[in-house]
Amino acid sequence: MLVISIETSSLTGGIAITGSGEILGEIIMSGTRTYSRRLMVSIVWLMEQMDISWQDIDLITVSLGPGSFTGLRIGLATVKGLAMAHNIPVMGIPTLDIMAENCSLEDSRLICPVIDARRMQVYTSLYQPSPSHGLRQILNYTAVSPEALPGILPTENDILFTGDGLATYGKHILKMFGTRAVFAPRRLWHLPPSLAGIMAEEKIKNGESAPADPASLIPLYCRLSEAEENKKRHG
Repeated sequence: MLVISIETSSLTGGIAITGSGEILGEIIMSGTRTYSRRLMVSIVWLMEQMDISWQDIDLITVSLGPGSFTGLRIGLATVKGLAMAHNIPVMGIPTLDIMAENCSLEDSRLICPVIDARRMQVYTSLYQPSPSHGLRQILNYTAVSPEALPGILPTENDILFTGDGLATYGKHILKMFGTRAVFAPRRLWHLPPSLAGIMAEEKIKNGESAPADPASLIPLYCRLSEAEENKKRHG
């Protein structure tokens, strides 16, 4: 199975082509330039370098968020357009799931991804690694203030934190959780696009999930945008 994966939920993202659990090609992008100016050019270039056509692609995956509202919209619009144009099935995977999976081989602690959601909040969830069953999500996706984390996370377990939210709130998290807080290496804070493709293929293989209709894909925002909140506030 050949899979194209697209990650646009944060300032560091990119595209990848995977197959049989292996990374065949990957482009990592970082910076403030919008993905709308880089995404399709990168996809076409990578496919040309690998001598792969759209007829060879079996699945397109995309990270669903939470994350940058603009980035998610660009990523999903691109995936839907490509899937419908070339009649390729799609699969969306929550960004926090991918971040936790990226750390699951590093540690046996509970894993808590934290994405900087701006406006003094983080997007987060919590996962329990298991040698026999992989990752089990034990806290639903949510957007909270960093100060609220002790109230929604276990009070006794050591927790492995990961994600770009540590750059902004890391010192605050250490103050609240003390020695129970362990930070993943910075190289693991940003998820590789290839991991979404590998996860999708594994989910299909294990019967955990199936490809979806492109029209059914919706982003996982976890909260209203600032414009939507202002509109709701002022009627």
